[in-house]
This record gives sequence, C-alpha cells and structure tokens, in this order.
Amino acid sequence: MEVREIAEGFGSIMVLVPHEDDEILMCAGIMENAVRHGVELTVVMATNGDYGSRDGSVGRDRLRETLAGLKVLGVRAEQVVFLGYADTGMPEEDSFLFGLYHEKDGDKVHASHCGEFTYGLPEKEEFHKECYGEHGRYTRNGFWGDLKEAIMRYRPAHIFTTAAEDTHGDHSGLFFFVRDVLEECKGEGYRPKLYSGIVHSRAGDENWPRREEGGSVFDPPELAVENKGSEKKRAVLGSLCWEDRIVFPVPDSMRTRRSEGNKKAEALAKHITALKPDAEDFLYAFVKEEEIFWEVD
Repeated sequence: MEVREIAEGFGSIMVLVPHEDDEILMCAGIMENAVRHGVELTVVMATNGDYGSRDGSVGRDRLRETLAGLKVLGVRAEQVVFLGYADTGMPEEDSFLFGLYHEKDGDKVHASHCGEFTYGLPEKEEFHKECYGEHGRYTRNGFWGDLKEAIMRYRPAHIFTTAAEDTHGDHSGLFFFVRDVLEECKGEGYRPKLYSGIVHSRAGDENWPRREEGGSVFDPPELAVENKGSEKKRAVLGSLCWEDRIVFPVPDSMRTRRSEGNKKAEALAKHITALKPDAEDFLYAFVKEEEIFWEVD
C-alpha cells in the first residue's frame, strides 16, 4: 500500500467516470483537495446515467445533480464536461459502453430508449455539440473521437477512472476505451498517469464496501467460499492486488460522521435520483477516510 496526497504541485487531474455519482463515490476527497490546493481539475461524465428513461428527463436530472454535488466541493460548472452518451444497464450484455467497445462496426448506431444522439442541458451543452455545433451519434467511432478530444484538450497529468475489474459493464467498458485511447496518444507524446478504481466489486454491492458510517477505511472485497465444511474467504479483485492499492486520504471535512456535516456525504446527497432506498446504504458506504485506486502501467 502507498499513500499519496493531493497537494500543490501534484499535477493536473481529470476525473473520468461513467455515471453521475461515480465521481463522488470514488473521488470526492481527491477533488476537494485539488480545489483547496489549486490543482487544475476537470471532471468528465461519459454517460448521462439515463437508464430507465424514455425521454432524457432522468439524464438531465442527473446532470444537474452532478453539478450540484460538485458545487459542494468547490468544483465549478466550467470544470465539468458532459460527453452525453447513453446508459442502458449494468450487466455486460446490457451495458452501453461495454457493447460499444466491443462493436466491430465503428459507425453502427447503438440507440437507447432515449434516442441515438448525445445530449446535455439547455444551460450546458454536451461536448460534441460544443465542439461541432451538432449532437453526436451513438457510435463507437463517435465516442472514441469525443473521448480522445476531451483528454487531449486538457492533457491532464493524472487520470482517475473506473477499473477493468469493476463488474458494471459501463465501468469496465470505459476503462477499456480510456486505456486504448491513451495507447494511441503515446504516439503524440502524451503519457499521463492512469489510476483505476472499483465501485462494484465481485463480492457484490450488498457485501462491499463494508457498511460503517464515517471514521473507517476500506477492507478488501471478499467472497465467502466453502471448503470441507469450514468457511474461508478470498479476495475477489481479479487481477488487482490489494497490497498494491494507492490510498488518497480525504480532507478533514470528510472525516466526520454523516450527521455531522461530512462534505462527501453532503455532495452525495445531491444525487437524489441515484439514492433509491435499495441503494442508499451501498452509496453512503463510500464515505470513508480514504479513496483507493490502482496505478495502471
């Protein structure tokens, strides 16, 4: 385990996540420390989190909730980028980004229930519309182009994103896109540090993170297995090694209990759409004294 601090001189940061609320779960402390220490920060939302919506209303609600949550941390709307793509489900066979990554026809449109074009907010357009004056089609080539353009526009020294080992198809799919885009960027002389983190582990959302309010750290995700009548536990992180994790301590404002004005909890509370009764305990379990990632070579 290695501890790293976000402080002056750390280098510019991009937080690049699939859905609205992932940026808070994984990086609220990282982002607030960046703001406090004057570290350049950009937050990129790959999809609009519009699963279950047929008219884009859920997606627009979630985009506004992200802006509200980030405002709690001192992140301005101008520092946020909406790529504006679809969210169609968690399993790999339903996931928009996982399916898009594995699509062989780069120009094939992957329509969602909301449509087949990127969208943002009336008050804040999505990246493709901002760049090209029109909405982008839901294609592999379109997403690749927008992702690379956003990364190369800001050229951050550090990129924080979701891991290949995350069980949500959009999370692993986004990692594969980011990894491959950065491989291409090497030829253009750009080599940032890439960090990947887990939101949905193989242990199941009901088991990890451990439900403990405030004043706690992350335990390794574990899965109980039977062996000759006795119960053993093994880590279920795929290719990631728990001992290789990098710990980013959160600021003091996030070390209190939820009921005592914890800033991470306050930012998460803005995500009203995501905080369904069956998800609330899981989401607030990320309110801990640290945020953890693995550096990707």
